[in-house]
Amino acid sequence: MRQYIVILLLACSAAAQAQINNEPVQLPSVAPLSIGHLSLAVIGQKDIQLPPQRWKLSKNHVITGALIFTAGMAKGFNETLQFHWKSFRHKNPGANPKWFNPAVSWRNKYENNDPNAGAKFPLSTSLLVMFTDQYHLNNFVNRLAWGSALVVKIGEKKKPLKQYLLDMLYYTACHQVGFGLTYYPFTKYKGN
Repeated sequence: MRQYIVILLLACSAAAQAQINNEPVQLPSVAPLSIGHLSLAVIGQKDIQLPPQRWKLSKNHVITGALIFTAGMAKGFNETLQFHWKSFRHKNPGANPKWFNPAVSWRNKYENNDPNAGAKFPLSTSLLVMFTDQYHLNNFVNRLAWGSALVVKIGEKKKPLKQYLLDMLYYTACHQVGFGLTYYPFTKYKGN
């Protein structure tokens, strides 16, 4: 099959109706076009001029910040379950280890909790694994929140680099606060 694809690509490239010309192309010089407060050059100018802006908390920042905060909480909860199970169990004695303890709950996706018996229900070991234990549910929430925040951010207009750096600091703070709220209460860290 690979041979047929290679032959097809070679045939297409041989039949291409392209001109090969080594002479440089001369483009006409055009004055910059001014649209609102942006100054763009149609041809001849390479940079896009953006007006100076101050960073401010917009509705978009609040929505994406909340999503990233949620992702941080899910990540912190996973780390707590994975590395501080005893502390979590001590503070939440009613927590069912078959759902919350990753050392035990990973078997929930299998029939009779036996990996040799196969999946407990269709797609329980892949697409629907988030319904089998808290660890996988947290992973799902983390990825869903990050993905949603990314989709919301893609719709923003272009900004100067400084604005992106400030956004990065803001989102890092949102993630770390969410993480800290679900992780640090369960650590046994004692300061100096």
